[in-house]
Amino acid sequence: MKRTGPTHTRTRALVVYLEKHAKATHQNAYRVVSEILTHSTRQRAEVNLSHLNGMAETAKDKVLVVPGVVLGKGTLTHAIEVAALRYSGSAQQKIRDANGKAWLLEELVSNKVPAQKLVLVK
Repeated sequence: MKRTGPTHTRTRALVVYLEKHAKATHQNAYRVVSEILTHSTRQRAEVNLSHLNGMAETAKDKVLVVPGVVLGKGTLTHAIEVAALRYSGSAQQKIRDANGKAWLLEELVSNKVPAQKLVLVK
């Protein structure tokens, strides 16, 4: 049988949560993130800290949104705010050590982060 979307219950609930928020607030950035999360796990983003560190200067005062996994390869020289589906243990620790914030995607909606402040990272 062909799978028709994410099978992990947390991811399924997150997709519905993001879609409802996008409709209620008319912020399409949340709809785009929910669409990406419906793709297979192999098509989701896997981003290293070195890539996020390179984007940190151009995206000051923005939240980098990774609809996938943040991995711990590389170092951070800037404090960054990142929201992702999940983190490796070393990535989360390195972000906190650099005085950054590592949010889960659910926390973007609960903290009422406006879509203008989001930068999608693939």
